[in-house]
Amino acid sequence: MPDVPAFEPRSPFETAFRTAIEGADAYRAVRAGLRLHDDILRIGNRFVSVDRFREIAFIALGNAGGAMALAAQEMLGERLTQGLTAGAVPPPDALQFQSVSVPDAWPGSPQSASALASVMELAGDLHADDLLLLLLSPGALSVTAGPPTGWDPGQWRDLLQQVTARSGPVDAVRVARVLGTGAVGGRLGGAVKEPLVVTLVIDRGEGPEWVGGGPTIPLRPEEPAVARNLVPGTAASSTRREPSTLVGKNVHRPVVVTSPADAVEAAGNLLAGQGWISRMVSLHLSGSPDKVASQFVEGAEVIRRDQVAEPRRRASGAPEVESGAALPSIPVPSTATPSARPESRGVAVFASATFNTIEGGEGAAEVRAFLQAASRQSSRRETYVGALRTAGEIAGRGGGAGSWLGRRVGTDPSTAPALETFSVRAGFTDVGTMLVGFVPWLAR
Repeated sequence: MPDVPAFEPRSPFETAFRTAIEGADAYRAVRAGLRLHDDILRIGNRFVSVDRFREIAFIALGNAGGAMALAAQEMLGERLTQGLTAGAVPPPDALQFQSVSVPDAWPGSPQSASALASVMELAGDLHADDLLLLLLSPGALSVTAGPPTGWDPGQWRDLLQQVTARSGPVDAVRVARVLGTGAVGGRLGGAVKEPLVVTLVIDRGEGPEWVGGGPTIPLRPEEPAVARNLVPGTAASSTRREPSTLVGKNVHRPVVVTSPADAVEAAGNLLAGQGWISRMVSLHLSGSPDKVASQFVEGAEVIRRDQVAEPRRRASGAPEVESGAALPSIPVPSTATPSARPESRGVAVFASATFNTIEGGEGAAEVRAFLQAASRQSSRRETYVGALRTAGEIAGRGGGAGSWLGRRVGTDPSTAPALETFSVRAGFTDVGTMLVGFVPWLAR
């Protein structure tokens, strides 16, 4: 058997991860979605005269809230009159407006209650000739979803954790949208009936409705019944709440400014120029770290087989038949380019994952568990798999934004993956955890 080719994982991993961060950069995405030309302000897909507004305020929530707020501040300058940032990641020092630290990803903490009160107060003070920019990123739910009336915050947290463990984080957000108080389920849009509200969202691949529980997206008529079915046998199952009624001008489709697709596309394009065939396993893998590893390893194997088998099949010179039609044959390549090994280094495969955690809550434990599970499940010792958290601290030791974990699959899965970190500038994003695998052609 040929020797395993020398393969240094740090260079391609770091290339992929750094490029992914640039491709899904919250700071740059908001600057692109918020443009001021003379007196015309473009906000997402809207164009308005900036002079019509008495005040322009922002509320920036979630792990990338600080980066989004900084972009708004730099684009609007002195026209931005007030703002609030709340999330787990400290905002950049250059941000001149109020910020609240909410380190816990789950609703129900004292910090989240304080931040929610500030959010509702700021929004409620705006008037008809004002503009509110709602800047949402993963992690916003901890601020937006207050407990149901009469509930202890600990009970509320426990309920959402139980739903997440039983049926997944999206279902927990469904419950929060229906039963929660505060801003979830369109309630922020209902509370601010006069100012114009425009929402810019960083999506993790699940959809903008689930980021922060959809503060400006009203409940659909069927949602209360669906949520009650998710909490059978609990006090919450008998709770009744009718769909939110919003003033027409505040009901609109949020504008997604960046998502995992942008991160993966940027990384894939650059790696393609370095000789890797880049392919997507999935935009969003959910479930336990073990389940995500299984889906990722299986998807990578299917992609590898397709990329290797296709040149072999077509190199035979025999006509192919598809839907009854004969297709022209492809000439046999020269011996300098074996048919089973296209002119590339191998396949780079990507996915985005949330590991069955509430939005923005996955960390070092989930990432390490995924990498160890991938090591157990992969039969190809030449394959390398890495995982990146593009915002927040995943190491529990000050890793900070841009930290990543990587390991060589096929080695002892009981060994904890080594942590490597690199820093990024203030404009970062949080689109969940990005997974990348490199499969050299000799990995057969």
